[in-house]
Amino acid sequence: MGFFDNMRKPKGKLGNIQLKSMNKEHTPVSLWGLKHLNIKPEDIILDVGCGGGINISRMAKKAKMVYGVDYSIESVKLSREVNRQEIYDGKVKVLEGNVADLPFEDNTFDIVTAFETVYFWPDIEKCFGEVKRVLKPGGIFLIGMESNGSDNLIMKLSERLIDMIVYNDEELKGFLENNEYSDITIYLRDGKNKQEIIKNMDGSQIRVDDDYDKVSFSDKFVEWMTIVAKK
Repeated sequence: MGFFDNMRKPKGKLGNIQLKSMNKEHTPVSLWGLKHLNIKPEDIILDVGCGGGINISRMAKKAKMVYGVDYSIESVKLSREVNRQEIYDGKVKVLEGNVADLPFEDNTFDIVTAFETVYFWPDIEKCFGEVKRVLKPGGIFLIGMESNGSDNLIMKLSERLIDMIVYNDEELKGFLENNEYSDITIYLRDGKNKQEIIKNMDGSQIRVDDDYDKVSFSDKFVEWMTIVAKK
């Protein structure tokens, strides 16, 4: 398995190194995405495509219970290592599994998150339906991405090298609507103007000031996107 294949499904020592790097490199966009999520002490959360497990750790500080699932056994191992204490405390569980067939009962979770992972989901519209299945009525699905579409040179190269699809906000909104999600809100970060664009289901949008400055070098060239939808 080569370097770019490992980006899709981390494996072995190289995969472990890449996952640890992702935990660091994806921190700014993940924290920006999490600020759009209101986690309550009684919430039970699932992080799909949990990668290196750092977002599980962040959410476990606020939630009752956080589950992680990933189809990469290397991701499962590192997520368990990163969350060793939380697992011991009974606040975290990490499982090997696939988003196309999640190993959970219907109506289990208050929140499902997917950070930097939907690029790789097979039959993404069907997967969104699978996420909806495990959400409780009124539950929240949050998608966090570091790019809105592939017009950016960096993301175009990534699509070619890593076998991934970089969706734009309208495409993702359409997949969610086809699965009858409601209250879909799209948040886009305009780093150049230090603003956040908030797009609602009716097509209206507003701009608000956003002075979030915890960004890496590459983040300055992409438009972060977070989408929040309700079952």
